[in-house]
Formats: sequence, structure tokens, C-alpha cells
Amino acid sequence: MHRRHAIIALCTLLAAPLSAAAQTPIAGLKPADPQPTADKLAAGLAVNYHFDFTTNISKLNENGKTVGAPITHLEWDMGSGKVLTSDKDDGVQAHIFGFIRFPAPGTYVFEVNSNDGVRLEIGGKKIWEDGDVHADRLSPAIPVAVPSAGLYPIKILYFERKNTATLEVFWALPGGKRSSIPADAIVHLKR
Repeated sequence: MHRRHAIIALCTLLAAPLSAAAQTPIAGLKPADPQPTADKLAAGLAVNYHFDFTTNISKLNENGKTVGAPITHLEWDMGSGKVLTSDKDDGVQAHIFGFIRFPAPGTYVFEVNSNDGVRLEIGGKKIWEDGDVHADRLSPAIPVAVPSAGLYPIKILYFERKNTATLEVFWALPGGKRSSIPADAIVHLKR
């Protein structure tokens, strides 16, 4: 009987997701080179929209021609209202881009909550993808090794098919707890 319990416990342990501390951090992020100067930057992330229904992030049109107002924060729980800074509430595809400012090197932990599909890239590395149609779904904790302080390119591809919409990206500073990414940590080149 004890052997059976030990096997069940071992299988349960192996099937459980690893805590962020136990996972190997995503490495190899590249900072912006050269680092943009403050006079070239504007607050928030830039966004281009394309309005059409899709069912997977791999089918998202990254070449949307509709320039939206900047994304000034990364906590969007929109319910059934307008999606991000667009004037639409359904069939929205967003190509969000700019830079994220890391105040120090170290291992940051990210979490992404989305409804519907999303892909997050930082410093040229894919951090998370949950690319299909779904209700609100939170990623596991994702450790990311940041080699130096400074600005890193960030790209978020996101789509909302219909009904409700959510796009939230959180971080934990090295050794810290999950928190909102501050508004002054996201910027884009003036356009």
C-alpha cells in the first residue's frame, strides 16, 4: 500500500508545474542597441490595429494601418467594452510595440492574462504565447533573465474575437512579488 501512495505522490509531483524559482529562466534577451535617447521617446507603447476576425495568433495581421492612441499601461480588463485604445469591441487585432525599461539586471518573473490570443516577445525572445480563442487564462509564472539594465524591445501581438476582452502583463522584480508594470517602464519611439 505504501508503494502505491509513493508512486501516486511522485506522479503528482512530476505533473505539477515548476515554480518560477525552479524553472530555467528564458535567457538571451538583447537590449536595444543603440539605446534610444529620451528626446526620441514617447510614453506608452505604440499600437497599430487591424479590424477583422481571426481564431489564432499565427493568423494575426501585423501590418494594420490604423494607428491607435498609445497603450499607457498593461492592465486591460475590458469586459465587453472597447478593446484597448481602439473604437471597436469585437474583431480587433493589435500589434503593440516599443520598449520596456528594466531598472536592474536579474531574473524577472512575468505573468500574462489574456482573452483571446496573445504573444509576448521581449529583447527578441518569445516569452509567452497563448494563441487561440479562449476565456481569461493566466499564464504560469515565467522567469526571464535580464542581463543588464536599460531598454529592451517589446512586442505584443493580441487579438480579441468577440464578447469579452482582457490583456494584462505583470512582472515581479528580482526577488520581489508580482506587481503592475509601471507606466514609466513602457515607451515607444515618437511617430
